[in-house]
Amino acid sequence: MKRNPTSGLIAQLNRIRLDLDTFSNPESRSTLLKNLDALIARLSALRDQLADAPLERRLSDIGMPLGQVIEFLKLAKDDYAVAALISDALHSREAKPQRPPINIPANLTNVQIRELLAQDLSKSEIKAIAVQRGISAGKRRDDEVRRDILRALERQEGYERLADARA
Repeated sequence: MKRNPTSGLIAQLNRIRLDLDTFSNPESRSTLLKNLDALIARLSALRDQLADAPLERRLSDIGMPLGQVIEFLKLAKDDYAVAALISDALHSREAKPQRPPINIPANLTNVQIRELLAQDLSKSEIKAIAVQRGISAGKRRDDEVRRDILRALERQEGYERLADARA
């Protein structure tokens, strides 16, 4: 995914504005000059990218087929047979039935948790298991939370093996 180049430029311009406010300090002058140099370099790179001939060629390569599609759709609007085919293709398909939510009971054993984690669980179901084991799910991805739950289970089972060995 490409980053929006304007967000970085805006941040740099804001830094320069703040530096201008404190320009009387010699240290601030050097910071301002460094920030200006960085801004000039970034703007130059942006100008070079916009003036890049292959970019213009790629845009024209995309523009021509897009124009052909638009012309086809204008013609198809008046042609009843084509309009019927297009409208039939655009009809939405029936939604896939949702699976019923899995009830996560309290006080699950390690084996039960492993069996549940082997299934395709929703984010809320994974969070419910994580809460039982005292694991914070936060905004992390499902696979990260699953991994942390399994690590906690392995750690707990390791402690149990140590306790059994000492007994």
